[in-house]
Amino acid sequence: MKKKHVYNFILVLSGFSEPDSRLEDSLYEAGCDEAILSFRNGIPYLEFDREAESLEEAILSAVQSAERADSRVRVVRVIS
Repeated sequence: MKKKHVYNFILVLSGFSEPDSRLEDSLYEAGCDEAILSFRNGIPYLEFDREAESLEEAILSAVQSAERADSRVRVVRVIS
């Protein structure tokens, strides 16, 4: 088994442009509990510190979690 590392990256989102406590709760419950939801110029993004065996695994699982949270949420960019 490979050793897990913590990877830091950002998922830029679309589908909403301002804070929404219900959406924040949905993101948390969908598995984005180690991410911080922020906004810059009306653009939402999640900054993750995710533990995984590889950066690719960390990003793919984070994208799946974020998009599962709410039908409005789409990941439009990854910054690593």
